[in-house]
Amino acid sequence: MTDSEARTPLPQDALPQDALPRILLVTDADLSPGSRGAGRTLVNLFSRYPADRMLAVGGGAVVPITMEGGQRVLAAAHGIPGRVAKALRRWVGHVDAAWVGVRPLPGRAAIRAFSPQLVVAVPTNAVGVAIAERCKPFAPVVTYLMDDWLAFEPGIPIAFDTQQRGRQLLRDSAAWLAISPYLLLSMRQFAAAERPAHVVHNPVPLGGTEPSALAAPRTGRFRIAYAGSVWPMHWDAVAAVAQSVARLRAAGADVEFVLFTDRFFWGRHEADWRRWGVVDGGLVPYAALGEALGGCDMLLVASSFEASQAHMSRSSIQTKVTDYMAAGRPILACGPRYAASNVFLREHECAYFAEDVPPDAIDAVVRACLASRAEGPAMARRAWDVVRREHEMGVVTSRLYAFLADVARRA
Repeated sequence: MTDSEARTPLPQDALPQDALPRILLVTDADLSPGSRGAGRTLVNLFSRYPADRMLAVGGGAVVPITMEGGQRVLAAAHGIPGRVAKALRRWVGHVDAAWVGVRPLPGRAAIRAFSPQLVVAVPTNAVGVAIAERCKPFAPVVTYLMDDWLAFEPGIPIAFDTQQRGRQLLRDSAAWLAISPYLLLSMRQFAAAERPAHVVHNPVPLGGTEPSALAAPRTGRFRIAYAGSVWPMHWDAVAAVAQSVARLRAAGADVEFVLFTDRFFWGRHEADWRRWGVVDGGLVPYAALGEALGGCDMLLVASSFEASQAHMSRSSIQTKVTDYMAAGRPILACGPRYAASNVFLREHECAYFAEDVPPDAIDAVVRACLASRAEGPAMARRAWDVVRREHEMGVVTSRLYAFLADVARRA
């Protein structure tokens, strides 16, 4: 096998259920119905996997839960209070990950009874690496990275050497999954190894009809929306557009910036949001996200310009990219030209780009977006055609399941 990015859709029933391996999904990401980011991508990717052929271990779960596809999730939260782990981290590193490595593995009996044929490990932090290590003995491992964080983990390696152990996890894996080809290249360099690999983006569920937003541009106040978390890998780019909107509104433009996020990310920067006149859209459930985004004129994908976040911007095609493409509204990508999300959107000619840091450069792009409102449906149509053809749930999951079944056969 080589890098797998086949473009020929597989039929819904390309593999009979009994040909699919029993998978133990191991991650520190949130797998609950309200998940976002990495957790939401995983929930989407395995939404069609037979519930009786998958068992998950969720590092963030404190009680057993059930994924949207019916799969069981065993609770494997490390149990150390976050404030304690954070306080100790500055002195000795990831004590929470170290504790995962020495305590009894929750759900061991259930895992043995399930008898997995493949372990799919998706670490997003040190705890995820530690949980994956505990589950390696059960079956061959496929490691899935969604951000280029392992090679840049700054933690003190006294309690838990995340870089070294993460590198070993990649080397011990039978195959890799990556969110982008750029991240896959970094994985090869970091691990100094080569493995069979498959690039898989966030899949999106599409209804039987195209989004109504494609029919015509909105009228009235121009609304630029951002939906999701606002981590450091997003913050300065989100702030740049929010400030630009505030400046243009002060100059007389009828425009507003709408932020769909949870209370944590609203509260974290609340003084700035209010100073810039940002509209608090709240956290929208995933099932209602398309409709909420369709009520806006332009959807922001934000990748940090900061040098300290370059590895994240360069490697991560964000979950929201394909969600936005399915919503039927044009996209504004703000961030450095090398950002993976920008590169992806440019390849498909389905976004406007703000890739220069100076405020007047950002203002010029936002002003051009306002002036191009009538052209929005044509831009959004290109994105819709791509997501329908390449990133629809059935297409993406069929390719992924076929890849995993092949790995299990060969392992």
